[in-house]
Amino acid sequence: MPELPEVETIARELNEVLPGRSIREVRIFRADALGVVPAEAFRGSLLGQCFTRVRRRGKYLLFHLHPRGFLVGHLRMTGKFILSPRLARPHPHHRAWFELDDDTLLIFQDLRCFGTLTVVERLSRHPSLRLLGMDPLSRGFTVDWLERAAGESRMPLKNWLMDQSKLAGLGNIYAAEILFAAGLSPFRSTNAMTRAEATRLHQATRRLLRQAIKMRGTTISDFRRVDDKTGEFQNFLRVYGKEGLPCPACRSPIARARQQQRSTFYCPTCQPS
Repeated sequence: MPELPEVETIARELNEVLPGRSIREVRIFRADALGVVPAEAFRGSLLGQCFTRVRRRGKYLLFHLHPRGFLVGHLRMTGKFILSPRLARPHPHHRAWFELDDDTLLIFQDLRCFGTLTVVERLSRHPSLRLLGMDPLSRGFTVDWLERAAGESRMPLKNWLMDQSKLAGLGNIYAAEILFAAGLSPFRSTNAMTRAEATRLHQATRRLLRQAIKMRGTTISDFRRVDDKTGEFQNFLRVYGKEGLPCPACRSPIARARQQQRSTFYCPTCQPS
């Protein structure tokens, strides 16, 4: 699933080209992404609207519209937004076309059909957005906040980092990389962190996310940018997917375990429990 750096990359790239473009037509090829909203109602809420801004909240893409409302997208496992010249026919995995007034297409493509598209009048009315926790790139994400919030939980550190109601935007890849960079065990109880460890975790989180955004995200399998190119941060991963390979710091073999039905990659030497 695309995580914060990948979604931020898409938001920035779309924000370079979408503002000022209006929606001339909406074509829905598979309505799974719309939930219970009828395709015609979804289409009617967007026709004639103009994109003014695109930004990210957690793993959600927020398309600001004029004169009213927001288009909210979540990519889930395999969703992607692609800008394209006009096409004669949709690709089998195209779920929606937004035909723009400059004869280009904003395409929502989703191989596994888990992604979602929602139109709301106010972001406060989107039920999932209301449940999101602190954004790790926001001003509110400080060492003081992290120490206080972590002290209220006994969850294992990796599970806590991936809990969207605590921190919004992290997933399996970046949680593993951040904990390795901070020298903290993924199995450690969150409320057992010292002030010094919370400081290391805070610094590693900011640093890794910013580096990944600079590299346009991580492409392991499905993630693609708006121009359908891959990210580059996969070339800089130090533990994720490296089971059995030597740790880049101490040369001990990278280990793999299971947490919440997900693979956890870590160095037992550099990240002792």
